[in-house]
Amino acid sequence: MAVYAVYTVLFFIVLALAFVCLGLVLRCCGLTRISLGRRELILDRPPAGLSGERFTWPMAVKSLLWGAGVLAAVYGASLIFCAVERDAVTGENFLAMWKQWDANNYIRIAELGYAGYDESGMHTLLVFFPLYSWLIRGLHLLVSDYRLCGHIIACLCYVGACYMFARLVTEDFGWSTAQLALGLLSAYPFAFFFAAPFQESLFLLLTVTALWLIRRHRWLWAALVGALAAMTRMQGVLLIFAGAVEYCLCEDPIRRIRDRDWSGLWRGLWRDLLPLALILTGTGMYLLINWRVDDDPFQFMTYQKEIWSNGFAMLPICLKTMWDNLVYRWGQELMFVLWGPQLAVFAVSLAALLYSLRRLPPVWTAYLLGCTLLNFSLSWPLSCGRYTACSFPLFAAAAVACRRHPAAGRSIVLASALFQAALLSVYLAGKQVM
Repeated sequence: MAVYAVYTVLFFIVLALAFVCLGLVLRCCGLTRISLGRRELILDRPPAGLSGERFTWPMAVKSLLWGAGVLAAVYGASLIFCAVERDAVTGENFLAMWKQWDANNYIRIAELGYAGYDESGMHTLLVFFPLYSWLIRGLHLLVSDYRLCGHIIACLCYVGACYMFARLVTEDFGWSTAQLALGLLSAYPFAFFFAAPFQESLFLLLTVTALWLIRRHRWLWAALVGALAAMTRMQGVLLIFAGAVEYCLCEDPIRRIRDRDWSGLWRGLWRDLLPLALILTGTGMYLLINWRVDDDPFQFMTYQKEIWSNGFAMLPICLKTMWDNLVYRWGQELMFVLWGPQLAVFAVSLAALLYSLRRLPPVWTAYLLGCTLLNFSLSWPLSCGRYTACSFPLFAAAAVACRRHPAAGRSIVLASALFQAALLSVYLAGKQVM
């Protein structure tokens, strides 16, 4: 009976995601109403977005200070943990405590390069994208400690990401919504990875900036920033999908085809949509690295499967894997710090997708949909919670939903921050929060 219940839930999850995809397609085709027998489903709700509120300098300063303050709070908490768990609070203890899990690998790439590190003749670090490690190596020309370089880059990127995220949300939904969205982003239980020597802060900065450029129809600049995002993580290619949705809404190619306006159609495709293909150059650079090091542009897939025991899996399989581990490890530590939280994150993401389909501009929904599908399509889903920290439309959708209930929004921020503090202590102790 329990097995049938699980498969029934998975069926309705797939059905909900298919509904979101259908809604996006209809919006791109210029259809805003779906007839459901005697009822109609209205897809567009104009008051929900594009407030037109100008992002001012005081807002910019507040967002920058907010980012710096969040980092100070996270590092302060880690220093307290260091004082309690270590013999002394020293720079070495502090840096060693933060250098956990994949942080070791990013720093190894910066120190040795992909070809300089091997395990039994295999260049296993090829599974990691290069841009963050390259930035660490570049900063190492000025700062001697690679670990400290990783923290500096993460901090600068996070503060910049707070600025760009606040600007993007303010210009679409208003400053009050942007403040709450910043709070939700910073309090997200896995958001402490923005302060760690991981690529999360860099990827967040690049994707938020790219979406801001897409919303302003600066297609070439969006493609260039998107290419950098694609050199940071595979999910960077999702910006092409988001850009295509924005293009369809602003240029209405379906109408041009219907009106036989072929010159206008090709002009729009050449000027706006084609430049977005440059985003693929970032992924191409990563594949080129694989080819140069191991003579196979897709060698990373082999290492992911054989060495890291991970790879692509359909979303229902990923969810069932998490559920099975949750049940199997009932009452154990991983239930509370890994499987349970990640399933909760997916549930919230799905709810945000359904909500955003009617309340947010489609480009937000499109990017959130792509992130959710990729983040939760892993055969061994250990890092879905961390990956979702960069799914920034999730926090914008939550902030929009809480506009009429600001007290509820503040309560969510407080509860999330407390849970983040608990997960941070588990991570600093070297346990499985990755």
